[in-house]
Amino acid sequence: MERLSTESSGTSDAAAAEVFNEDILTEILLRLPVKSLMRCKGVSKRWRLLISDYGFAKSHLQRLEAGDIIASQRIFKTSPLETIDYEVLDHGDGDGTVVKLHEPRIDNPDPSWNAELVGSCNGMVCLYVSGRVLGRFALYNPTTKEFRNLPYSNPFPEGTKLHGFGYDSQSDDYKIVQGNVQGIGSGFVDWRIEEIFSLKSGSWKGSQAQLGRNLLLHERGEGVYWKGALHWCVVYESREKIKSVIMSFDLSEEKFQQVLSVPEVNGDIIFEGLGIHGANLFLYHGSYANYFQLWITSEYEKGGSWTNLFSVSEGISRHRFWRKIPVAYTRSGKIIFQVNVNRMILFNPEDNTYEDYPVQFGNNIEHNIESAVYMETLVSPYLDCEQSRI
Repeated sequence: MERLSTESSGTSDAAAAEVFNEDILTEILLRLPVKSLMRCKGVSKRWRLLISDYGFAKSHLQRLEAGDIIASQRIFKTSPLETIDYEVLDHGDGDGTVVKLHEPRIDNPDPSWNAELVGSCNGMVCLYVSGRVLGRFALYNPTTKEFRNLPYSNPFPEGTKLHGFGYDSQSDDYKIVQGNVQGIGSGFVDWRIEEIFSLKSGSWKGSQAQLGRNLLLHERGEGVYWKGALHWCVVYESREKIKSVIMSFDLSEEKFQQVLSVPEVNGDIIFEGLGIHGANLFLYHGSYANYFQLWITSEYEKGGSWTNLFSVSEGISRHRFWRKIPVAYTRSGKIIFQVNVNRMILFNPEDNTYEDYPVQFGNNIEHNIESAVYMETLVSPYLDCEQSRI
């Protein structure tokens, strides 16, 4: 009896020690940057399973967002699919690590397919892969190289397309919305979200979200994800004046939420687009002359204050600013942003000087080159699904 008790106690101690060691290993790995963790996957099967676990990836993302780990960011661009390491760009190292080509296995039977950028969230980018006949969405993590072709969605009537991709914290789910804007020429604009894709369920569902207002969308309809909602910069037309406003769609409640004011500035300025800088939302205006200004806010409520992050009125001649502009600060304080479909600049705000960097075109130059800033994470497009990962 005593022997059985001793053996039982020894087994319990061994199990407790294993759990303790597992906790220590997890804590150590959670402190490492993503690049180191990708190499650690090759140490053993145990380490690979731990690092690939959904809960581990979520905890690591939370530490990145809290600033406990130095986050590494990149610019992702389309046509061709590439990432740009703008920190290396800033240091002027030409060792081939600045730009990396990506060739995910996109499932589209049309050889003329083209990938349009829908959005970026928590290290994943959402693409709309279109061809002459078929089009479908796909999710891709450029860091882990995991790629997921999503089920086809239903076609709906022609109009200005609305797309968006973001994270619903209430349901711990990633969602894609698609809809359209109709009636632009009639004086009444009808905003509709037709379908919403849930990554957790792996399926599309219909939506009745609708908003009827005199809000006109700019050329492209990709929503920018910020604080649980998708945002569009739109133009409000009334009898008195035309002005820019920001419209949002809440991903948890799955409905249009509110219209936010833009900063009051001198001159007749129509803001053109939105983006994310750190934890803040930014709004930019770029003219067809050598002028560009960017405003930033950390507040969500109506009437929230805006701060002019920077204005550039000289030193960038010969550039025509593009609609979808990724803006990123390097650690040395320089700013990189895309000024048109074939060029980015690295701007030094201290002396208004800049360096030009050409952007590579794909085989089909008819398609726009789109870009977005993403953070390197372990977040998987499969979440916790029991599916084979690419």
